[in-house]
Amino acid sequence: MPAQREYLEDPGIFPLRFTVDACTEADFSNRTVIFTTGPTNFPNPDGRPIPFRAQETEARYVRLTVHAGHHNKGWKDLFGLSEILVTSGNDVVSFGAQVTTTGALDSGNTWHAAALTDGRMPHGIWQCGVQSPERGDAVIIDQGSPVISWTLDLGNSKRVDRLVFFPYQLTSSFESAVLPDRLVIESQRANGATWETITTWSNQPSSSSHLTPLVLPLRGHETRRLRITATRPWELGDLRIQGLSEIEVWSDGTNIAGDLPVFRTRDRVQERVESLTNGFASEHMIADVAVWLDQLHERLRIENELAAMRPRLHAMAAESELNVTWGSAILISFTFLIPVFLLEHRRVKANRRLDYLRKRIASDLHDDIGSNLGSISLIARTARKDLHKVPSPPPDLERDLDEVESIARESSLAMRDIVWLLERNEDSVGDLLQRMRETSTRLLRDVDYSIECHSSRSAAKLSLDAKRHLFLFFKEAVHNIRKHAGASKVSIRLEDIGDLLALEISDNGIGIPETAKDQPTTARKLKERAEVLGAQLNIESAPNLGTRIRLAIKPGLLNNTNPATS
Repeated sequence: MPAQREYLEDPGIFPLRFTVDACTEADFSNRTVIFTTGPTNFPNPDGRPIPFRAQETEARYVRLTVHAGHHNKGWKDLFGLSEILVTSGNDVVSFGAQVTTTGALDSGNTWHAAALTDGRMPHGIWQCGVQSPERGDAVIIDQGSPVISWTLDLGNSKRVDRLVFFPYQLTSSFESAVLPDRLVIESQRANGATWETITTWSNQPSSSSHLTPLVLPLRGHETRRLRITATRPWELGDLRIQGLSEIEVWSDGTNIAGDLPVFRTRDRVQERVESLTNGFASEHMIADVAVWLDQLHERLRIENELAAMRPRLHAMAAESELNVTWGSAILISFTFLIPVFLLEHRRVKANRRLDYLRKRIASDLHDDIGSNLGSISLIARTARKDLHKVPSPPPDLERDLDEVESIARESSLAMRDIVWLLERNEDSVGDLLQRMRETSTRLLRDVDYSIECHSSRSAAKLSLDAKRHLFLFFKEAVHNIRKHAGASKVSIRLEDIGDLLALEISDNGIGIPETAKDQPTTARKLKERAEVLGAQLNIESAPNLGTRIRLAIKPGLLNNTNPATS
């Protein structure tokens, strides 16, 4: 599995030339070569997992020998991986395996040898497309003891190879994967026997979010009953949660926890939980890791091929459209249309120059500013990890580092919105609706919201100014709801009302406060956007009864390239 790239255009640090071999002896005296690049460089995997077929080779040891890495980032022969998986059948047999290295860069929780077999990969949860009937088991800790335990009875004594815990996802957003901050695993060999602690795990740094399963090797530990105790909840502001979406217990290549009853205990109250052994994570059915890796490899390969062909397809379509248009015009009247041809040719060249300028600005923003913001976030995260090593750190320093990382992340998201606004290929009402969905997922992740479209104008084109002001109007309204309204439910509708296209945003929050002059202060920017668009704006609000904002615009104004103001 390649290491995660820092930004989209980062080529990564996958080894250039290497050999993979296997052997039953530690000295590799009678090794079997699984794969070797020879004198040629391995092609860039573009982040996708790379399978190497071992053809049923019997081995205890697997070795990766790198002959050439990258000469960049101030390093010579630099290379990196996120995971090395060895499979037998459809089971991964390398989870928790011991890894030895020579010349490795060990930087604590970020780069270290044990991370190559810990099961935590940048591609997330191994799952397939079948929707999950339940999200899992989560308890919001608002009062009482934060300690929660889940207990499984295996029926009789079993040798357990590993435990796998799947995180509880609040939403489909990357930042909302919840695992308890500390887990204690206890074992009971027989009924009535004493519970013994066999392993513990702590989230580093505290309350960090990882959209990956947690794999804890037990290496053949014999037990009948298992108790998983979450002693410290995951926290986000005032929100404190103890939660999991699935528990797997693996023995001899089989998950023996499937459909077993799980009992959750809190404050001496025991409840049966059905959703932790049903084979589903929070969103989809859990797949065998080996099958998931093969499907992921094939899907990413096809996506890369389609992405490589898409520019050629657009170029061919544009060329064909232009040829048909001008061919018909010439047949009608060659002499009469020469002036029109010259004017249109100049206009097309001007549009192409403008498109090139927009693409160059978007590329510079994404590459330069995006890279710098990513570096700021990474530096703040690393500094926060190193802060724990300082004997007496300043009390406000960790909060300041959290704020730096949060500002960098929010600035990066705002920069992506600017890059999207400059993208000419995504300038229809349908493209705007899709961007509104993505933005709502990010800004309203803790709110029950819905987005509906009942308009027949999804293919209508938007001018750059109309696209910009419509999107910023929507984003301003949603930001006000998140920041001021205290709403628990939001409804967003895009619909046709007569000959108008209407955007309606309503919530059940506290309403918009009014000033002494009886003018809603938070609606000023929305009114300015509506005036620029030449649209009708209607705001209805009452204390504790929520707010409804409706913007109605004539479709002819969507292509208006000369607004009153910018």
